Amino acid sequence: MIDDEAPSEEVDRSTDTLELFFDLVFVFAMSQVTELVLAELSWTGFLRGVMALTAVWWAWVCFAWLTDTTADAGVRVRMLTLVAMSAMLVAAIALPRAFGQDALVFGCAYLCVRLVHVVLFLDETKQDPDRHSAALRLVPTMLGGPGLVLASAFVDSPYRETGWLLAALIDLGGPMVVGVGGLRVLPAYFVDRHGSIIIIALGETITQVGLGASHHLSDLLVLTAVLCAVLISGQLWWSYFGLTHAAQARLVSTEGRERTRLARDAYSYLHFLIVAGIVYFALGAHLAIAEAGEPLDPVPAVALTCGAALAYAGDVAYRWRDHHRLAHDRLAAAIASMLLVAPALTMPALATLTSLLGVGGVRIVWEAWRNPLAGVV
Repeated sequence: MIDDEAPSEEVDRSTDTLELFFDLVFVFAMSQVTELVLAELSWTGFLRGVMALTAVWWAWVCFAWLTDTTADAGVRVRMLTLVAMSAMLVAAIALPRAFGQDALVFGCAYLCVRLVHVVLFLDETKQDPDRHSAALRLVPTMLGGPGLVLASAFVDSPYRETGWLLAALIDLGGPMVVGVGGLRVLPAYFVDRHGSIIIIALGETITQVGLGASHHLSDLLVLTAVLCAVLISGQLWWSYFGLTHAAQARLVSTEGRERTRLARDAYSYLHFLIVAGIVYFALGAHLAIAEAGEPLDPVPAVALTCGAALAYAGDVAYRWRDHHRLAHDRLAAAIASMLLVAPALTMPALATLTSLLGVGGVRIVWEAWRNPLAGVV
């Protein structure tokens, strides 16, 4: 791995309005991942959803590492950001059929998003030799993955899925193999930006809860299931957002290559587990609400229970990497949620949601008992 010392720090900042505007397209993209799985509710569809979410996540991660793409940047930066946003919207529209008839549309639009990022990345770093060198080292992996996704549009299944899998490995493995030394991390901005993507993912749960209940509002079981699902989403919010202030302080206290490695591991990698867990919980909640009185089929049962478990487990891994503290309460919640997958196949979906709500409630009581100041740990 290549890890040079990071350059001297510049003024930190929070997420800008242009970046928040850009992130809105990912609200739609995440909902389209759910639509992709719902279109083929099978293990094949489930795994395609994982690969699609990986592509969406890594496109967002690449832009999160930019530090000069702000509303007060020059006209050129603004225009390129809006071009990337437009291309990502096209990719999101094509996403539910990205493994079928819209594979070529998705591949072209997705490659365009990543090309714009590379242009912005190289332009941003051109005045700093160390950062520019680090950026150039990463360019092959930044374009190799999207290039494979586009190439996969010209082959049929299962070779298409194989291409997507290799693309994900190139994207995720690039920063680990090449290294991120020389890049810049602004602590307040990085923590704030990743907090916003967690909110976006949680927003997907609200969307799917609403869609799942839209045709069953006269059913008391459905209304009860809606209440449970929203409260579980609130518990996942509670689990994550107790850490943000301390997390920013830890990024500030680390310097050079250790800061960039911490940002890469704790945010670019481990936040994906949290986001993926929330998105799949949203998928399971959508189906559980629509059939609140019936047991869940295997795919939605796994999505619902293991999605919540993955969100908690990702939080555990994030906290461990961030400050080497094992969050026993979240780990226990992850294990308990995962153990509900078997009962979910036989008991009504509402009972599964109620059980998940109980798991989250016990976790919150445990946290409050062990640490009365849990909101600032």
